[in-house]
Amino acid sequence: MSKFIILIFTITSLFSNQNYELKLYEKILPAIFKKDHLKIYVDAQQKNIIKNSDIFTIVSDCNDALFLIGKKFGYLDMKCLSKPLFSTSYKSFNNQENSFGAFYWRKGRPQIKFKKNVLLRYNLQLPDSLKRFVQ
Repeated sequence: MSKFIILIFTITSLFSNQNYELKLYEKILPAIFKKDHLKIYVDAQQKNIIKNSDIFTIVSDCNDALFLIGKKFGYLDMKCLSKPLFSTSYKSFNNQENSFGAFYWRKGRPQIKFKKNVLLRYNLQLPDSLKRFVQ
């Protein structure tokens, strides 16, 4: 019986984290890009989280996207590699030159970060409530 309760709790936590991520994306990304509706290209993991959004439209060609969300994209053409990236892992945030921000989980806690120089390069401005997360 206790294994069953733990399984239910784990599944519930997993879905609530996805819902939390979607709500966060819907709150901050339109404010950064100053648009109500955004066309985005996502990796496979983020597609499951974002597919139910009314704000985001997932495009299949990264050239049609305003920016990318994810951590693993495999092989993209050079035009896509120059688009802004919102990372979903600390590693991709640090390693990707075009990553302007990141949201990821560390030790069960949500983390959010932004890179000042990349925000400036893409002419993106954070709302005042997010400026404390800039590096």
